[in-house]
Amino acid sequence: MNVTLRLVNKDDLPLIQKHVSSEAISRMTNVPDPYPSNGAEEWFAIVSKEHQEGKHYPFAIVVDGEFAGSISVRREREDVGAIDYWVAPPFWKRGIGTKAAECALEFGKKELGFTMFETVCLVENIGSARVLEKVGFQRVKEFEIASGEKHEGKMVRVYKLV
Repeated sequence: MNVTLRLVNKDDLPLIQKHVSSEAISRMTNVPDPYPSNGAEEWFAIVSKEHQEGKHYPFAIVVDGEFAGSISVRREREDVGAIDYWVAPPFWKRGIGTKAAECALEFGKKELGFTMFETVCLVENIGSARVLEKVGFQRVKEFEIASGEKHEGKMVRVYKLV
């Protein structure tokens, strides 16, 4: 199995729309639920602008030539990055998220000069937590999501990689 990253492009939008619209993805991420019919296009416009500003690097996760999800490397502060990702359900439980995270972290360190990464995930998102811990993230703290937010009342875990 060959897992690579490349910048997301417009050709990816139909698959992004399809997968992010699924309940399996939306229940564990911050994407709106239900996902708007033009959600992928709106997301792409935002991340493309942020990419031009050097703040956001939205990658497609490609497995043996097939689109399998998305992982973003974002600049939080000068030398601190963050990663956000989702893997399409047909590709779950195959180590793809871990390989994609390793590639994204290497990009952030080598190309962007990040010396630390931060990210969060829902405590109940066991698969994502496993990915983060496999690539070296450490648990820092947990907090409850505030009222009025998508996952109101759920617990979130903050992770850090130095």
